[in-house]
Amino acid sequence: MGFRKLLVCLLPLLVGAAHAQDERKVVSPDRQLEFRLFTTVPEGAQLNSIAYQVWLRGKLQIDTSCLGLNIHFQEPFLGENVGLSSSLPVHEAEYNGLVADYLQTSSTGRRIQVEVRVYNDGVAFRYIVPRQDPILDLLIEDEVTEFRFASKGDRPAQAPLPYVEQLPGVGWVGIFQSRKAGLPPMSLLKSDAHTMISHLPDTPRDPAVAFVGVTPWTGPWRMIMFGRDRDGLAQSQVVRGVTK
Repeated sequence: MGFRKLLVCLLPLLVGAAHAQDERKVVSPDRQLEFRLFTTVPEGAQLNSIAYQVWLRGKLQIDTSCLGLNIHFQEPFLGENVGLSSSLPVHEAEYNGLVADYLQTSSTGRRIQVEVRVYNDGVAFRYIVPRQDPILDLLIEDEVTEFRFASKGDRPAQAPLPYVEQLPGVGWVGIFQSRKAGLPPMSLLKSDAHTMISHLPDTPRDPAVAFVGVTPWTGPWRMIMFGRDRDGLAQSQVVRGVTK
């Protein structure tokens, strides 16, 4: 699916959201940063979606943002029309975490997991696609990850990662990614004054597919870091933690 068509599909998701369901909260060791993971039916949409928020010192920084993967020749997105099957909390010295397992409530019964880590200065999350009959060969057309800032900003139409900007009254925020063999680097495309959406480039062999692999598959980390200055973001606990 081309990105223009993908944006059309996502437009209802960017309008607003109904009440959250199956909410799970992960709080940093110092209790200042919170990641909320839940499912919600965006306003104007028929299907629910996995979504998240990020709160810093009790203030919303990343508003309701949808998560998912666009799998080649399979609808809906992997991350839509789901129910929470299980969740497992994780506690380590440097972070608190969660692994949430979602089952697509349709005849296909596809599964996707979201792993989350919350450090004192940022959050990291990634997709896990378990081995399953509906998805033995994994062909990803694109990634459907939103970063919806609570505040408006003069954001570029397209930006490579890392993406860094200054938030009024907060400091600096950076969106980073870890690398995954065979998966091209993600970029961000602006959807509106609040929202950037992830985008994977097409492969030269097949313009409709960004990644070809098999399950089980664990994706790269997507990281959101906060800091007092721009240079300190790359030295975050998050970056050091997920690259160990």
